[in-house]
Amino acid sequence: MTRESNYNRFELVQKLLRVKQSAAEAMTEEFFRIHPEWVARFGARGRQFCTADACYHIEFLAGALQAGSPEAFGDYARWTARMLGARGIDAHSVEENLDQLGKHMAGLLLPSEQEEVMKFLSVGRQECGAQGSGLEETGEEGLSLTMRAFLGAVLGGQRQAALTIVEEALRNGARHVDIYVDVITEALHRMGSLWEQNKISVAEEHMATAIAQYVVAMIYPRMIPPTPMRGKMVVTGVCGELHQIGSNMVADAMEAAGWDVRFLGSNLPERSVLETVEEFSPDTLCISTTLVSNLPAAAELIRSIRGRLGERTPRIILGGAAYGLSPRFVEENGPAETILDLRQALATI
Repeated sequence: MTRESNYNRFELVQKLLRVKQSAAEAMTEEFFRIHPEWVARFGARGRQFCTADACYHIEFLAGALQAGSPEAFGDYARWTARMLGARGIDAHSVEENLDQLGKHMAGLLLPSEQEEVMKFLSVGRQECGAQGSGLEETGEEGLSLTMRAFLGAVLGGQRQAALTIVEEALRNGARHVDIYVDVITEALHRMGSLWEQNKISVAEEHMATAIAQYVVAMIYPRMIPPTPMRGKMVVTGVCGELHQIGSNMVADAMEAAGWDVRFLGSNLPERSVLETVEEFSPDTLCISTTLVSNLPAAAELIRSIRGRLGERTPRIILGGAAYGLSPRFVEENGPAETILDLRQALATI
């Protein structure tokens, strides 16, 4: 009998989540009892943060268990140690928290469940040690770790944790475009690969994408656009196009860069796009297409806009994976430009 068959993964995860708050509070009380100096250093507010951190530990542990990935929990632990280290809290405190978590769960779990949990916690402690040994991550490496922690959060269904990870990167100096490209977009690509390999379900992929969309919406208000405006832009998908988050990030980034943007979302009837373009009179129209099967709709939209507006047709920018797979599309439906990367878009448009 394999170890996997000795316990029910779903039941184990639900058990952890049921005791999350009480376990976090107990861990905090024990930690402050062992370290009375923390009372003077952080006070009541420190207890609140300590409890919140313990909840995150349990949530990420549950998510990593659900995904069957000790590495995902290791990424989270290493990210946490780095984040707290920037605030003067030694990585050993995180290791101690994980030890506390293992001891607290010992009386609540079956032996086979406890064995599996300890395997994941062990990986987490090891990664805390790597962080505490002076292995620093900055720049692209730091964002790579942020991406892996973010991926673990969205796959584990941890919406607030995913937002916290991104907010921390922004506080540490990452630009919004870095978050969009190196964290969120890269995580979405990894999710797509996991789904293709049948390692996550459609429901899990949709849940993770929805959380990524939530994070994009939450950080959008902080992208204050400069003045004066550079021009007017419409960003849209075509009828049948269900992928929206990529075009959403393009619209946000362009607005932050000084454009007056009308973001129409995805899967719009051609008539609605035509009416908006005619009424708004944009300088630029960005058409997002992910699937090659939606290219006929994109071609029809381009022809209809040119037919209706003639010389008043705006500059047309094509973005999305479908155009990278179909270079002849632009030749046959030009004049138009293809931009496949958000950084390229910001530098070009």
